[in-house]
Amino acid sequence: MKKVIIIGASYAGLYAVKKFSKHKDIEVLLFDKNDYHYMQVESYGFVSTTYDISDVTIDINKYINSLNKNIKFYKGKVEFFDSNIKEIISSNGMKYSYDYLIIATGSLTNFPIQVPNIKKYSIGIKTIQSASKVLETFNSLINKKAYQNGVSNKFNIVIGGAGLSGVEVAAQMAALIKDKFSKIQNNSFEINIIIVDGMKTVLPNMDDRLVDACKKRLEELNIKIYLGSFIKDVDENKIYLADETIVDYDYFIFTGGIKAVNIKSNKNYEVNKLNQYIVNNNLQLKGEKDIFVIGDAAEVISNNKYIAPTAQLAIQSGTYVSTYIHNELSYKYTEEFTVKSNGVLISLGGNYAIGLVYNKYFVEGLFAYLIKKFVAYSHKIKFV
Repeated sequence: MKKVIIIGASYAGLYAVKKFSKHKDIEVLLFDKNDYHYMQVESYGFVSTTYDISDVTIDINKYINSLNKNIKFYKGKVEFFDSNIKEIISSNGMKYSYDYLIIATGSLTNFPIQVPNIKKYSIGIKTIQSASKVLETFNSLINKKAYQNGVSNKFNIVIGGAGLSGVEVAAQMAALIKDKFSKIQNNSFEINIIIVDGMKTVLPNMDDRLVDACKKRLEELNIKIYLGSFIKDVDENKIYLADETIVDYDYFIFTGGIKAVNIKSNKNYEVNKLNQYIVNNNLQLKGEKDIFVIGDAAEVISNNKYIAPTAQLAIQSGTYVSTYIHNELSYKYTEEFTVKSNGVLISLGGNYAIGLVYNKYFVEGLFAYLIKKFVAYSHKIKFV
């Protein structure tokens, strides 16, 4: 029986496991330092107090135990892999051999190195630990300080990044604040949501219909937006933009990009500027036939175009690689990996969302919100 080791219980890793579970002739060992999967695409709801932690996490042990006995989960960090002897070493010093290795280590927040203080003074939401800190702060604001009637006060929450994650977090927080504070008479405590981004528009590189609808919605929620000037520096209460604009803040959440998580190895493998491993058209690590990289950890090129990391891409790459390995063991040919976009859905506070279904049909409002909820539920139900 061939052995496959998967490093990382990310979206990509879990979908690879799910596909492998249908084939009882392959042994699969899944490694992750956590015994839960954090659904980062739903983080906007978690940090804004809309969702509980159970809504954005999947119990890995419970899921693995529901599969066939050839699928095993090991809680622990993988520190090193050796492609010559086909072996990994975990954080407790244990060694495990493999026939195929799949790297699905995901990514973390990419704090730009040209802004040396940004990591010191801001917080990301790419881990459940950092997201929980944001939740704690926001929950305190809306449920305690918001009721300090008679005390004039103001609190600025700045979201760094006007991409999908940034606008979702900003809109969800702003919608909740608007709803909560409208019910309080004589409230003098003010929470402002502010977005800053160096790009010239929100949702850069997305369809104009999404951009226009997003801008309109953010304006309706009274979100202040600074675009077209990158962050130059940050101190404990001010953000300095390249065009000399100064933005005062009390809490700074940074959502501007990702940096892939790598693993130490016996060879120096090529990575791009986002730390993503360079792979071929079958998602094999450059120079290796039995090592694959999926999800955020891989630089995926399709039709000579770089494909930005998304949950959709992670799911498709995880499913593809598991199919490729099984086909190879069955002496079957597998076509090169191609990305199929089913569109995008963006939550913009309350029961409002926008989206493109199959990258063609524009939807908005409650209808788009219900579609997004259904998609999120359909993913989670597969792993519970």
